Amino acid sequence: MNAYPRDCWYVAATSDEVGDGLTARRILGHPVLMFRTSDGSVVALEDRCAHRPYPLSAGHREGDLVVCGYHGCTYDGTGRCVRVPSQDSPPSGAQVRAYPIVERAPFVWIWTGTPGGERLRPPPATPWLQDDGWSSVGELRDVDASLLLLHEHYLDLTNVFAMHPEMVPPGIEALPPLEAVEVSEVSVSYVRELPGAPLAPWEAQVSGLDTVELFSRTETGTFVTPGLHKQTYAITGADGAELEMVRTHGLTPKSPTSTHVFLQISWRGSAVPDAGARLAAVFHEMANRDFAVLETMQRCLDEDTTPRRYLNVKADRAAIFARRIMQSMIEEERGR
Repeated sequence: MNAYPRDCWYVAATSDEVGDGLTARRILGHPVLMFRTSDGSVVALEDRCAHRPYPLSAGHREGDLVVCGYHGCTYDGTGRCVRVPSQDSPPSGAQVRAYPIVERAPFVWIWTGTPGGERLRPPPATPWLQDDGWSSVGELRDVDASLLLLHEHYLDLTNVFAMHPEMVPPGIEALPPLEAVEVSEVSVSYVRELPGAPLAPWEAQVSGLDTVELFSRTETGTFVTPGLHKQTYAITGADGAELEMVRTHGLTPKSPTSTHVFLQISWRGSAVPDAGARLAAVFHEMANRDFAVLETMQRCLDEDTTPRRYLNVKADRAAIFARRIMQSMIEEERGR
């Protein structure tokens, strides 16, 4: 059984990663080569020569063509082999797969699923990453943990008290119960309201707000698609919203037990001039701890020789729904 749905858009790279050079990445078990053509568009090809199993990314470019470094077989942006140096013309039908690409900075989205299926559903919209008024910083991390473990982790933030106590506003000793979870055929979301409390040190450092005043917070988590998770965090004072933040995770399987994480932190509202650097540092450290725990969990799963059933609690409700959606998508693809 597949470990993840394939008929889905996933983030292949950030826009600034793909330029004139050849960028190689393993995506859903596929070796993928990306580069930017002379008109500025991004091309993604299977990173294997059709002649012999040699990576095209180990070759070089000639204009908008890619030349294999083994025998010189040459491919255009559609994946068609246009030249074989040892003969007058390439064999009929010689080509490598070209993957559909949609670029919406900062993300380059790729479809590696059923050919033609990309026309039935577009990549998810991320207006907070493109619209005026928002600022963002980001980083790419590779995590030795499965896609499902990552989604389940980010849909349950009750671990914050054990793992990230410095993130919790003073006086809040428990998160309100997760009672309302909204579920559709393909997405899961929840909303949690926190009672009024002073600012945590990191909130004060990023926002520049009064550390004496009490603020409420609204926190949401959304399983948008298997390839995207979105968290929002809004700090509200007596005069309304003060600072809104969105943590975006582009989650792209590298293999059944490893995942590329394209992390973006976005914000608008009250913020100090160097808020980007401060937020990047805070959430980088938070990600370090998260990923260490997730990689340990993956090792435990890999080492277990006897199947076991882990218990669920109320805080797992959103994660359970997301798991069911992913399993349903996988089963539907297997049925086809």
